[in-house]
Amino acid sequence: MVTEYFPGKTLAESPLRYKGEPALALRAFRTLVETVATSLHKDKIVHRDIKPANIFIGADGSLIPGDFGIVYLPNAATRPTVTQERVGPWENMPQWADLGVRLEDVQPNFDVYMLGKLLWCMISGRLRLPREYHKWSEFDLAAIFPKNNHMHLINSILDKCLVERPEQCLTSAEELLKVVDETLSYIDDGVPFVDQSGRLILPCRICGRGFYRADQDRSSLRLTRMNDGRRQVGETLVRAFVCNVCGHYAFFAPGYPDEAAARNWKPWAPMNATIG
Repeated sequence: MVTEYFPGKTLAESPLRYKGEPALALRAFRTLVETVATSLHKDKIVHRDIKPANIFIGADGSLIPGDFGIVYLPNAATRPTVTQERVGPWENMPQWADLGVRLEDVQPNFDVYMLGKLLWCMISGRLRLPREYHKWSEFDLAAIFPKNNHMHLINSILDKCLVERPEQCLTSAEELLKVVDETLSYIDDGVPFVDQSGRLILPCRICGRGFYRADQDRSSLRLTRMNDGRRQVGETLVRAFVCNVCGHYAFFAPGYPDEAAARNWKPWAPMNATIG
């Protein structure tokens, strides 16, 4: 069998390549997620061994999965793992699959979990994250890189991948690809994105740590519009959002941000203000 040669070797041999660079890492990570989604998960094929040592770096910076030794083929007559064999690398596989025996029901979310760990490794510059401990202070990317406001966006992705139960995880790389694209859109253009429950998430533009949520007490307000001569020319109904960390308020015009997110519009610049 002849395959492409990758002189850049693997991510395990370049652990600092994307350290502290969430946007750069996420763009490279997207190429890998898209490959897994289109070449594997659309046919319910599961790689089962996604880790830095098995991800090659292409000449164009794309990430290519390798080592398909324990790949799961849903309709195969025989399987490459025997009944009592572990189904993946113990340091990267999800806990729900680490049962000490062969997992009979192998779903694409198995790979999603490992993709989450890979993303953490890329940005942290480390090769191993224990369990689902990405929110522990010693592993929290937002704590490790406190000056980078995009780290909380990466944590939001990890929250959808690194979970204890399979039903809490994104179901496939196809779903993960959508989340990655939404996050890249926000980083590039400020487009809002939604969480796993479909609720709108707006990272605070002031503290960079919290998220704007609709203010229940001031769900809508009427603001007076003035012309250059300081004469009232009308009123605008706006929605009020408040940061859950610093308490900063931001106002958005009607139809935004929910309609903008649904239609993939670029957002209008919000009017920032503080209510005493």
